[in-house]
Amino acid sequence: MAKPDGDLVVKWRKLAEDGFLYAEIARQHPQFSVDQVRHYCLGHTGRGVAGPLQTVDRWYGSNVWLRGENSPHAQLNAAQAKKVLDDWDEKADRWKASGAEWARKFGVSASTIYMLRRGETWQHLEHPNQGRKPKKKGKKGRR
Repeated sequence: MAKPDGDLVVKWRKLAEDGFLYAEIARQHPQFSVDQVRHYCLGHTGRGVAGPLQTVDRWYGSNVWLRGENSPHAQLNAAQAKKVLDDWDEKADRWKASGAEWARKFGVSASTIYMLRRGETWQHLEHPNQGRKPKKKGKKGRR
């Protein structure tokens, strides 16, 4: 298997420092594997090469290789997930379409849509509408 030159390793390390996934970096350089990129970015290989070394726990336990569309369990792609999350109606203070409607449209279960909206999945999108709920309109004077 080919070895990257020092300049390429520095480029990888800077991309990783900027938050790019090792899989994303490897896709830009198909002659190298994700494992090679990870080993060079962590300094397991090429420790003498310049550039910021990554820490092993930089993602705090999240398996970044399997996030979003990279996951073998993904039922939505990023564009679909964003469409669902962009469906919040500020004026009405609620979702425009039901989760069941989105589920039918994309051929997934309603729970897939509800987990997305609650922010249990696709968290890395950091979309402002994840976890949104209508503001409760309680009855005044009641306890």
